[in-house]
Amino acid sequence: MRKILQFILLIPIIVDAQVPFQNYTTSNGSAERIAGFGVTQTPNDFLEITNSTQDDNIFIPSIWGHQESDNRFVLRLFASTIASLDNGNSPIMVFRSELRNSINLNAPQGTVFPWGNSAADVSVRPVFAWENGNTRLMTISANGNLGLGTTLPTALFHTIGTVRLQNLPNNTNPSFMLGTDINGNVYEYPIPTSGTGNTQDIDWLKSDNSVATSINDNIYTNGFVGFNIQNPTANIHSNGSIRFQNLQRSTNPLNLLGTDVDGNVFEYPIPVVAASDSDWLKVDGNQAININDEIYTNGKVGINTNVFPSHVGTEDVSFYNLFVTGGILTEEVRVSKVEDWADYVFRENYDLATLAEVEKYIQQNGHLKNIPSEKEVKANGINLLDMNRLLLEKIEELTLHLIELNKKLENQQREIDKLIGVRR
Repeated sequence: MRKILQFILLIPIIVDAQVPFQNYTTSNGSAERIAGFGVTQTPNDFLEITNSTQDDNIFIPSIWGHQESDNRFVLRLFASTIASLDNGNSPIMVFRSELRNSINLNAPQGTVFPWGNSAADVSVRPVFAWENGNTRLMTISANGNLGLGTTLPTALFHTIGTVRLQNLPNNTNPSFMLGTDINGNVYEYPIPTSGTGNTQDIDWLKSDNSVATSINDNIYTNGFVGFNIQNPTANIHSNGSIRFQNLQRSTNPLNLLGTDVDGNVFEYPIPVVAASDSDWLKVDGNQAININDEIYTNGKVGINTNVFPSHVGTEDVSFYNLFVTGGILTEEVRVSKVEDWADYVFRENYDLATLAEVEKYIQQNGHLKNIPSEKEVKANGINLLDMNRLLLEKIEELTLHLIELNKKLENQQREIDKLIGVRR
């Protein structure tokens, strides 16, 4: 696609041999647009030279770049050279502010530049500023002071706010340390070797009583150390939490750590109590002190609850010793001391209901005899031992009926065989 460069002239060109592309317009109290450049395909992407003031009879030129095609950079100042000239001390690009008390509008006649041959440094006004909309972010004053967050820098680098130095290389044996005066000015200060000539005036010392000069030194102090508190009242005083992570495990502690009402930590003897006073005991009756001990308790145990229910529906459950909310997952459950099992079904005196009686009971009650109904289960729950026994009872009853039915079928088959003359 052919790009067409537009050069927009708002008034006719004033012919001048020295400035062939002169373009002047009349100041009328508006922000005049002097010249513009762009391509026809993107009318809202352009570069213009404009007058940045609305005051009449004043011209403050601005180079204005605007773009609406995408979110790439809008205006770029670009300078380049060739590789063979990548030498010397002359910069590729220069931003310059200066004082020019006389200019030569007839230049370039002779060797005189249009801006004259003499310049003076700015001595009072700031020379550069960077803005984000209407907010001044950075200012360089005439004396070279750089200000971030301030328009009146009073030091070579002046910032109002924090300064962050990240990923600095580590080093040892510094010659000086940095510090500030009451106004925030940063200076080099000598590394203190002592206060009055002896190590008793140093806050931290190495184990050989010399001054610590590296972050890797093993150090100690004879004073109190405070964390989150300015006036510690103990050797280590923390106003807040203390965390011990990845401690080594051991057994048979000599003492326990505890605090008084003020938070002071002391060693306390491991309590030795009678078996009746301990929540958990080892199987030999001694106090459990290790997570690997085999332990027991004479009281009830609640897991994920501190309430022991006495009834579930109308069922009394107060005699149970373990109550768990949230479910139990185990590899095996064994019930001992079963006093009554379903083998009574096979006894000669067992009153086995006929299938007709079973059918009638189901029609009248909606469930098997001796099996709790759905309503009862929802209200009272079930006893797994009792339910297993009842289920086995019904299986054994079904087994007896199947045996009886099988006998009848065999007798019927023999009668059929006789009728059709088949020998078995």
